[in-house]
Amino acid sequence: MGYGFVRAALAATLGLAPGAVAAQDTAVVPAEAAPAGFVAAVVEDVEPVMPTGASAGFVPPPRDATGFVTPNRNLSPEETTWHVRVALNVAALSCRGAEATEMVTGYNMLLTTDKAMLATTARAMGERYKARYGSAWQARHDDAMTKLYNYWALPPVQARFCGAALAVLREANGLTEAAFPAFAATALPRLEAPMLAFFEEFESYRVAREAWRTRKARAMIAAAVPAGPVVPAVVPGAAVAVAGPVVRVPVVAAPIRAGAGEP
Repeated sequence: MGYGFVRAALAATLGLAPGAVAAQDTAVVPAEAAPAGFVAAVVEDVEPVMPTGASAGFVPPPRDATGFVTPNRNLSPEETTWHVRVALNVAALSCRGAEATEMVTGYNMLLTTDKAMLATTARAMGERYKARYGSAWQARHDDAMTKLYNYWALPPVQARFCGAALAVLREANGLTEAAFPAFAATALPRLEAPMLAFFEEFESYRVAREAWRTRKARAMIAAAVPAGPVVPAVVPGAAVAVAGPVVRVPVVAAPIRAGAGEP
């Protein structure tokens, strides 16, 4: 039996993705470390990897029973329309690449064709802030808009956000002014989806890393798989199904050799 299968079976045993156990993580240990009829293998308990672009100091928005608490929660129709406009504004300013020119041109077209509707929306936004905050409305409005612009400009998410923004902008420029507010209600979740996905990824990473920290750093996890010409049943997109029992066994210290036991 080749050690490619050992690694696949071991990954399934540990709940890891197929292929997560690399050749350099696999070693042959003394025969007495495994029960009769089994071959032992070792995998390093490696530290979870932070999502691409994330920083150690990043803190996702707080979360309640319905999800992450973001600036796009509990909005009026006017606020929804305005938040979509701000998102597209940020995209036109910050997105780069082959579609950057299209983004800028499309956003300027939106400002021109929907000028009256956006002006009406801006006035309605101002009235809502005055009703809520009285004489402090302008400062509260400016603070909220600053946070919203920064939210849409979150660096680790820009590539995904820009793709979503371009798709929304293309559709928006095919609409009449009257149709835009209803469109905004469906566009806002699409624009925010990359942010929410990133927050989920970071939360999963943080939970996994905390679990890893509770174990001995770089601990060695041992598992045994049946020896002999066993052919695993593999379902596309699923974990490897290991025929026969899989048990954990104590490991007798043995050096890990790159490529050890390769076919």
